[in-house]
Amino acid sequence: TILVGIFIQMDGEAYVNVFENYLANNINVATNNMQLFDGFFSKLGSFGSLTNWLYIGMFLVSFIAYYSIAIAWHRACLLDEQPPLLKFGLLELKYFGYSILITIILYAFLFIASFTASFIVSTVFGGIAPQLGASISFAAIGAILIIVLLLFVRLFLVFPGIAVQDRRMSLKVSFKATEGNSWRLLGGTILCILPALVIGIIVMLLQNIGLPLIIKLPLAMVLQLVAGAFLLSFMSICYQFFVPSPDEGDLE
Repeated sequence: TILVGIFIQMDGEAYVNVFENYLANNINVATNNMQLFDGFFSKLGSFGSLTNWLYIGMFLVSFIAYYSIAIAWHRACLLDEQPPLLKFGLLELKYFGYSILITIILYAFLFIASFTASFIVSTVFGGIAPQLGASISFAAIGAILIIVLLLFVRLFLVFPGIAVQDRRMSLKVSFKATEGNSWRLLGGTILCILPALVIGIIVMLLQNIGLPLIIKLPLAMVLQLVAGAFLLSFMSICYQFFVPSPDEGDLE
C-alpha cells in the first residue's frame, strides 16, 4: 500500500493514463505503427525511471508476501501455529528453490515429450496424411499436458513438507507417497483452480472500473492470495492424508 501511495504521488496515474490513452486511440490503427510506439515510449520516458523501480518494488513485495504466506498457511493448517508477521528467510528460500526445480522438471518433460511426439508424427504421417498427422499432434499435446499436471500433483507434497520442516520429505518421497492417487489429486487440484479462475475474472473486472489505483492494486493482490489459499489448503490436506505422522526428530 505504501509503494502504491508513492506511485500515486509520483504521477503514477498519469503514467497509466498515457498507456490507456495510447490503447484507446491507437490500438486499431494499422498505419505508422513504429512512429506511434516511438512516441508512446518517449512519453513514458518523460516520467523518469523511478516509476519503473516502484513497479519492481511492488513485484518484490508480492514475491516475498506469497512465499511467506504460503509457509505460514501450511504451518497453520498442519501445526495449528499462529502465523508470524511477514517473514522471508532460509525456509522461504528453500520453498522457492523447490518451486523453480519442479518448474524446470515439468518444462523439461514437456519439451522433450512434445518434441518426440512431433518428430514421430511428422515422420510417420508427414508425407502420407498431413491433416491426420496434425490432428494426432494436437491430441498428443493434450495428453502430454495432462501427464505434466499428473506429474505436478505427484510432487507437490514437498511444499507442505518443507513448510513444517519435515526431514523425511523430498521429491522422491512425495512421488512414492501419492502412488495410485494421481487422478484423485488432479481432480482435487482442478476443483481448487476453479475458484481461482472466478477470482481472476473479478480481478480483470476491477481493472476496468473507475476505482483509484491505490484501491485496485491492493484489492487485486488480496484476491489473488485468496485464490492461492485454496490450493495451499489442498496441498496441506493431502500431506496430512498421504504422509505418515512424523516421529520425534523428524521435524527440524
